[in-house]
Amino acid sequence: MVLKSVESRLERIFEKTFSRTFKSTLQPIEIGSRIVREVDLTRRLSSQGPISPNQIRVWLGPVDAARFEGFQKALVSELEETVRQHALSEGFSFVGPVKVEVFIDDDIKPGNLEVKTEFLGGESQPRLIADDGRSFNLGDRPLVIGRSPEVEIIINDSNVSRRHAEVWRTGEGVAIRDLQSTNGTFVNGHRVTAVSLTPRDDVTIGSLHFRIELA
Repeated sequence: MVLKSVESRLERIFEKTFSRTFKSTLQPIEIGSRIVREVDLTRRLSSQGPISPNQIRVWLGPVDAARFEGFQKALVSELEETVRQHALSEGFSFVGPVKVEVFIDDDIKPGNLEVKTEFLGGESQPRLIADDGRSFNLGDRPLVIGRSPEVEIIINDSNVSRRHAEVWRTGEGVAIRDLQSTNGTFVNGHRVTAVSLTPRDDVTIGSLHFRIELA
């Protein structure tokens, strides 16, 4: 489940260094869980399917905010990834890039928080995300994937050709093309020549898996 992966990521960042700090106050996982709940409650339906809010504002009390000081940027980054992962798992799309902001409210007591969501349109920034943790923004030029040190996305795998495949933006989203590789490019287990991609598609090149994120 998404909340389990949220908890796992947040714990990896905070549990060793800050477990004592957060022992009796607001936990990072509580913020992530509350955001996921608000996203579910405020999602909208469109002709293209459910849409997730992409602007998330979080208010903390001064006591909890002080404990997050110094590593708020890491927390915000993980919370933004939490929203993206949850939307992916639920089949939600976005109207613009995901952004999480954290504010201080003097009237909020320790251990409490408030979350508000908003739909804010903007130019999408598609990304190609690899299961080894790397991510690549898709701009105007195609990204070539392969074993060669001269390509944009390098995979050190003998089963990957030097110039194996390329990914590029289209008017509708993102597409991938196999560059006559020896062992093929696979989307959802099927070998492809060229195909458009959705966020739910699993792209396999050698032993590495990729997915796309459209907003």
